[in-house]
Amino acid sequence: MTIRVFIAVEIDSEIKNKLSEYLSMLKRTGADVKWVSPENIHLTLKFIGYIEKDALINLNKIISDAVSSTGPFSISIGNIGAFPSLKKPRVVFVCVQEKGNDLLRIYEKLDKGVERLGINKESKKYVGHITLGRVKSQKNISNLKNALNSGKECCFGLEKVTSLSLIESELTPTGPIYTRLNNFILN
Repeated sequence: MTIRVFIAVEIDSEIKNKLSEYLSMLKRTGADVKWVSPENIHLTLKFIGYIEKDALINLNKIISDAVSSTGPFSISIGNIGAFPSLKKPRVVFVCVQEKGNDLLRIYEKLDKGVERLGINKESKKYVGHITLGRVKSQKNISNLKNALNSGKECCFGLEKVTSLSLIESELTPTGPIYTRLNNFILN
């Protein structure tokens, strides 16, 4: 049996509330965007996809090894961005920045580790971000672009990263349902 999983940093409720308020403002643009439900806001570190349930033991070990030599650190959550750009938004996100390279180091260990499970390494450079929505059509896109440009420089808060979570993502017609399968405390 296979399940769909990813590795993430869960965001605290205070920052989620601020992001939820910002999402409400973006929704008022009338743009055709599939917005992330506020309760599902998270920072994906590594999307795994579908994996055999039997492989979870090995995946848990890979995650545990990846966090074993890193202590807690902080990330700043702020500044709105879009892929591929704010002028042509397809994915709307909020940026994640850190003073050191702890997030990147953990990501690289995870990326290398899951290769042993037959999961391809990422071809793109890791860009820490929290996805807020995916643009579905060009309806009211100019309203959305104006709103995004007004949020280019904002701050939603400082998140203390003390753990990573392995999360199951069950896709449903009304949106994904996330279930934490395991939590890995940073040393």
